[in-house]
Amino acid sequence: MRKCIHPVMVLSEEEVCDARYRNDACALIRRLEKMEVEIIYDPGNIRSHKKLMPTLEKYPDNPILVVDDDNIQAEGWLKTFLADHDAFPDDIIYGQSNAVISVNKGRITETRCPNTHPGDVTITAKPANGAAGTLYPAHTFTNPRFFDRSLFMSLSPSSDETWQWAFAKIAGKTFRCLSRCNYPYVFGADQSHALFYENKDRYTDIHNRIASAIPEYVHRIS
Repeated sequence: MRKCIHPVMVLSEEEVCDARYRNDACALIRRLEKMEVEIIYDPGNIRSHKKLMPTLEKYPDNPILVVDDDNIQAEGWLKTFLADHDAFPDDIIYGQSNAVISVNKGRITETRCPNTHPGDVTITAKPANGAAGTLYPAHTFTNPRFFDRSLFMSLSPSSDETWQWAFAKIAGKTFRCLSRCNYPYVFGADQSHALFYENKDRYTDIHNRIASAIPEYVHRIS
């Protein structure tokens, strides 16, 4: 029998306690508790990294599916993730990619472009964690540096998916695109503060900052 699916929402203590957001945060928390969603309160604010890190720290032996909450996923999306994970239990499975990673003379470049190929094993496609989700099998990340908060907040403070991509590549993991249900529906969530706008001209620099501090990264993808 399949183990139950356990939904988790991670909230930043800094944001929850901020007087500007406290009322909205309390209302959200009450709704989530009624839906039996576990809430993890993470100290400080590690921005987008809180989607995976605190859950992974609490549930190190579980596969974890990371996804944003500002889209409506296609019908059958979760069942497809479960079926693909059952078929390929060691692979990282992701719904969408909007970026290609290349290396030239030791410099890493991220090129932003549509790059989703349902069902394919991919080499240069970096997953877009939020759009249609990314499923990390248990024990994908074992390198202690991956969990070093001061390190990832200095090298990749605004891009969790770049940090995860780099360490998955260092570990030699296989990436596979979800076989179907790759395109969610947008329902009008406010995107004015989306991290994409902060990162869109910085992704290449983030990759190379990581490589400067962790040289085996560029060696693994060259």
